[in-house]
Formats: sequence, C-alpha cells, structure tokens
Amino acid sequence: MTKNFDRNIFVAIFLLLVAAVLFYACGEEKGAAEESVPAAEGLTLETAENHYFKLDFLKGSYEVSDVEDLFFTTFPHDDPTAGDVVYDRVKWVNEDMLKLVNGDGLYLYIKERKDDVMFDSFRMTSRPFYNLDENNQRLLFVFKGKLPSEKGVWPAWWLNGGHEDQWTYQNIGKVETNTGLDGYSGKGFFYNTPSAVNPTDWPGAGELDIIENINGENKVHNTIHTCPQMCDSEWNGDGKIINCANAREGDPNPGCSGQYYEVASVEGTFACIWEKNQIRFYYWTPDEDVRGENGPLSDQPDPEKWRGDNLKNTVRLLETDAECDNASHQDWQCNSCANSNTCTFTNMKMIFNITLCGKWAGAKFDDSDQPLLNCQSYILGEGRTKIHNQSIKIEYVSVGKI
Repeated sequence: MTKNFDRNIFVAIFLLLVAAVLFYACGEEKGAAEESVPAAEGLTLETAENHYFKLDFLKGSYEVSDVEDLFFTTFPHDDPTAGDVVYDRVKWVNEDMLKLVNGDGLYLYIKERKDDVMFDSFRMTSRPFYNLDENNQRLLFVFKGKLPSEKGVWPAWWLNGGHEDQWTYQNIGKVETNTGLDGYSGKGFFYNTPSAVNPTDWPGAGELDIIENINGENKVHNTIHTCPQMCDSEWNGDGKIINCANAREGDPNPGCSGQYYEVASVEGTFACIWEKNQIRFYYWTPDEDVRGENGPLSDQPDPEKWRGDNLKNTVRLLETDAECDNASHQDWQCNSCANSNTCTFTNMKMIFNITLCGKWAGAKFDDSDQPLLNCQSYILGEGRTKIHNQSIKIEYVSVGKI
C-alpha cells in the first residue's frame, strides 16, 4: 500500500507540473497575441469612447487591418485648412500611400499627382474618441516617430473634438468604417457636411495641437483652439491671460499658443497629458531612453519621474467672460459656438496629417505680398521632387489613463 501511495503522489505531482507548464505556455502565447493585436478589435458604440490602445511597430507585429481597426485612413472632403492636397482615397491617383513595416514603423506618404491638383496626402483620424470624466481624469497621448520638414509642408499630430452625431456614430448606430466614409466622396462642402472625420461645429468642442511645424523651420508649436466663450489660458505661469479663440483672418490671437521649441529634426518622442484644467506637452530626442522605468513608452509611465527639460509647455485652462460677437468674430464661428460656454473639450479624436501651403504654411511661406502664390509655385516647381514621397513615420502611438 505504501508503494501504491507513493506512486500516486508521484503521478499527482507530475500531472500538476505538466498542467503548470501548459498553463504558463498558454499564458505566454496569449500575452504575445494580446501585445501584437490592437485592443480595438470589435470596437462598438459602447467601447468607442475612451478606448485605450497601443501600437508599437518596433516591438509588435501588425497588419494594415489592425491599424484600420483604430484609425480611419481617408478624409473624403477638401482640406479645411485650404491646403493643396487630396486626402480622399477614392480620388487618389497614387498607390501605396500607406506602408507598414514591422520592426520599423508605419509610413503615411505624400506623393505628387503629376497634375494641377498638386499632391495626394494622408489625414488619419482615430475611430475611438476621448472625454474626461470621473474615471478618466488624466489621459496620456504618446507618439514616437518622425514628421516631414520642408518648405511649403505643414505636418501635424493633434486632437480635434465634435458634438455632432456623425462624429460619434450616433446617426448610424455603429462605428463608421473606411468604406462607409467613401460614400461622402465628392458630396458636399466640408463646412456643412459632417462625418465621422469632419466635425462642422469646429471649434465648438475644442482643438489641441501637439505637434505643428511649417516650412522646414523645425520649430514645434503647441496651440489650442476654442470658442471665445470657452477658455482663457495662462502658459508656463507667465501671468498673461490669453483667450483661446480663432477669430477673423489677421487676428493677433489665432487660438492660444505656448512658446515654440526648436528641434534638430521633427523626430523623437512627443507626449501630451490632458487634464480638466491643465495640459502639458513633452518632447524627448531620438537618442533618449523612453522605454526605461517610468518612461513614456514604459508599462507604467510616471510624469513625476520625467526630467524637467522634457516638459516644453504647460497651459492652465480658465473659464472666461468673453463672448462671441460679430465685431471680433466670424458669423460661422458664432453659429458653431452658440452652445459652447464652458472650458470643456469634447469627443476628442487623434489625427495625423500632412498638408501643403494653405492658411498657415502658405501665409508664412515668405515675407512677400503674395506668400501663398509663391508657396504654390514652389511645390509645383523646384519643391515638387523634394516633397514627393516624404512621410509621417509612426514607430509608436498610444492613448492611456495615468
């Protein structure tokens, strides 16, 4: 009986060890799969809001379909900033506008069209949207990669909000798809054609620009756009209170901005922490360790451990007594702003895009009396080959609660 008892114990221990090994192996396999597949798979109306995700193209393994689970890769409207590009994939004449190379990055291209319509380009908008609430009091947005820098070029990484049902998919009862957006192609002016990528009530839900750079200057700008009656701001504790409205053309206050910072190239790691009354903007050079303990690409990012010189701008958001009036603002602006009376950013989506010339890069192209025309002449002339095949390179992008 003792021998049988000992044998039974041995068998039981052996089976437990086998089970433990199998459990561990399955857990490892499951963990690897979870790391390589974005969490947006099966995105629904209930999960589209405040949906956290991470795309790490240097470490993970993805397909283009994984990217499109998280982002719209078309904008079936004209450029709202009046740039000389085509964002609508139905109208593209170039192929391979998006390239995914695991272990390297996701490339979003701008390519010449060899016609008078200028260039095909990318405007990629997140399908999830974000709001602050009791469970989401501080959100962290991180991007590692590179943006193009050349005369006439205006790339950006930013957040834009909207109140309309199309923006949050309420009008169709499900999360919109790229194919669904194709139905907007060629239909309606962008200022009165709301879609899942085009809020026509701008700036009534707010805009937050994390990276903007124009004309190859390698100066990174942080800017906020709101309605006049939404937000005042104080940047970097300088004591100056600035309203965050975008008013008439030529207005000295096109939104509110911090101090731009210069970089060797628009490359590295950029981060933004969004809170109710404060927004912080960070930057790390390409050679800085961002994956180390508590870094922005670590499993547990902790801004309190980040170096002070990585913090580039801090803005304190304030309620305001300002009003939208016809003397200072556009009629469309006051119409869009009629119900936006508190300093609240709503339904914010992440956007990557490259445009050319347009309302800012074109207006600042040179010091002549016709900078926009000179910009357009440049991109169609000597600048054409310099701009063709430039891209936004995304090595890592994430949204999370901290």
